[in-house]
Amino acid sequence: MKNFAMLLKPLALSITLLAIFAVAQTEARADQVTFSTAGCFGAGCTPSITSTAFGSGNATATFTNQPTTTVNTSTPSGFTVADLGTISVSGTGTFSSTPFTLQVNQTLPTAGSGTFTGTLTGTLITNGSDSRIVFNQTSIMIGGIRFDLTNLAFGNTLFLDPNATGGITRISAIVSAPVPEPATMILLGTGLAGVAARARRRRKVA
Repeated sequence: MKNFAMLLKPLALSITLLAIFAVAQTEARADQVTFSTAGCFGAGCTPSITSTAFGSGNATATFTNQPTTTVNTSTPSGFTVADLGTISVSGTGTFSSTPFTLQVNQTLPTAGSGTFTGTLTGTLITNGSDSRIVFNQTSIMIGGIRFDLTNLAFGNTLFLDPNATGGITRISAIVSAPVPEPATMILLGTGLAGVAARARRRRKVA
């Protein structure tokens, strides 16, 4: 009986550790993500809350940042969709391979920043547009939080809405937290099974 009681102690400890681990993983998934953005047009530019690119004629494309925003990734899917800013166009003319930089500045759950880069090209006409930004990367990680650009064509291209349909295009991203590592849970479960089996064997011997 004494041996069995001694075996129950590590079993109880393992169960407690498993419960603590499960709660910690749940809290990690429930972390709120707080961020803001900045952007700019031009080679070697410094991201700011607003920036304008000038094409031929009187064509312009203006980036406006996303102010400080908090989203929650504790959804059944483990992610949410958030805006990273807007680009508004006006006038007519052509943009000639203008570099674009979009910086995401995160403050929670960990502080850090990440950058998307791309190139603005295309032509604005009175009733239409083939202006676009082709991104060099569509996903960034900041402290374990992932930002994946969405509403893209061809996997990496953001077409800009022409004046005829409002002239404002949202830059959006799927924001997701890391998925709990299953290997750790498996190892803990295996350890529990081993302790339980040992307890059963000792009981039979006794």
